Amino acid sequence: MPKFYQKKSGLQSIFRAYKVFLRIDRIQFAGYDIERKTENGNGKDNMKPYEYLEHTADMGLLVRGKNLSELLKNAAQGLFETIAVVDTIDETKSVEIQLTAESVEELFITWLDELIFQHETKEIFFKRATVQQCSETEILATVYGEPANFDKHEVYTEIKSTTYHQLEVLQKPDGSWRAQVIFDL
Repeated sequence: MPKFYQKKSGLQSIFRAYKVFLRIDRIQFAGYDIERKTENGNGKDNMKPYEYLEHTADMGLLVRGKNLSELLKNAAQGLFETIAVVDTIDETKSVEIQLTAESVEELFITWLDELIFQHETKEIFFKRATVQQCSETEILATVYGEPANFDKHEVYTEIKSTTYHQLEVLQKPDGSWRAQVIFDL
């Protein structure tokens, strides 16, 4: 467990982790949709950027994007919103991330693991990511957030790492992308 998470009492950690599972149930069972805002405002683009997946003892995301860059950005957003309430996070710090991998699956996992690593080692809660350049084996991106402040930030849970268990990263015939990932909590 990262040192800065140890500042919370055990009861707070259990309560906040429980709130993540309540959020998952609400999304899966009450018909709650996470809608991506459209750039042109016409409301025609209703593709959800990500959904939570049920998984025994761990947690997963099903992520979508109209291209690989958007898929990686949406996966980051799903990660950030699983860790903490992003509305409580200001953008006072930025971290540039450049990664290379052998495959798109490895890039996807490496990207999410790097975000977790940066969050833990720099003790920063991230609010959003922008992807400047992206291919199936490389990414150049910037993430924005602020130093951890448990009096200000509402934290849901700690994510230890991503896993290769049930990992899928696929480009669909229409050119859009879909990925599934499981997080070790």
